[in-house]
Amino acid sequence: MQRLKGKVAIVTGASRGIGAGIARRFAAEGACLTLAARTEDRLKALQAELGVETALAAVTDVSVSEDLRRMVEATIERFGGLDILVNNAAIASFSRHLDADDLEAEYDRLMDTNVKSVIMGVHWAYPHMAERGGGSIINISSVHGMASGDHMSAYAASKGALIAGTRAMAVELARRKIRVNCISPGSIWLDDRGNWIERRFGPDMAAEFHERFGDWHVRMRELQQPLPVAGLPQDIAACAVYLASDEARFCTGANFVVDGGMTAVLSDPAFLYPGAAEALTKRAEVRAWIQEAIKREEEARANASGTTP
Repeated sequence: MQRLKGKVAIVTGASRGIGAGIARRFAAEGACLTLAARTEDRLKALQAELGVETALAAVTDVSVSEDLRRMVEATIERFGGLDILVNNAAIASFSRHLDADDLEAEYDRLMDTNVKSVIMGVHWAYPHMAERGGGSIINISSVHGMASGDHMSAYAASKGALIAGTRAMAVELARRKIRVNCISPGSIWLDDRGNWIERRFGPDMAAEFHERFGDWHVRMRELQQPLPVAGLPQDIAACAVYLASDEARFCTGANFVVDGGMTAVLSDPAFLYPGAAEALTKRAEVRAWIQEAIKREEEARANASGTTP
């Protein structure tokens, strides 16, 4: 069943992860779409996969308003209209504490990419949707927009802004029959995170890690939330297809949480879900191993240079 047949969509951040998952699902549902991201080679590869008649690759830095304008104009020129805008492009920053020297620069970078891009993307896109008699705008936020943790202030602020902004835009654009909704993903596995140890520390340290922890990275996918399954891009794509389709004709101004129950857990440890104790214990062991690996790296560099770490 092609629920998006005859519709034209833009998906930002489409070169990988959630954006690529949404783009693939939209194409399978019959949509023509513009793939927007900064990485041209990945965009071209996805365009070739989906078919050049179905997909247009538009190299776009969403933090630049002029790039967004060109993205929308290229879509109109190629496909003759616009029905759906998925504001997925974003950057994540989980490393800045409030005392970080570069906090202001990091905050500005996050807000330009995660928030201003959405506002300006809608600014350029919605008149073309109105010409078609309506449309659907889908903003991709995060569970961090509702509940977050240590050293995530700027990122959480950007994602919370999207949830609030979605409600306001839904009211403003309702008279034009443009629906505006938000999806807040939980832990979504975008690639094989087990490989990052090798990318970061090299094959020898990766072998040591896997000897000690085995396939923990696979088990961890299932223990991030109460529902013991790994969240994947297609889980977000399924929700996006519904919101983009006419089936969601009466849905606007809502935040759809797709998180396996992550935000349903109370903060009191007495209410932790089954599997949480295992996850917390193993996480602590993994973090300790990583810190030790970093220390060993620093010592090796110091010995090589004849300095004291």
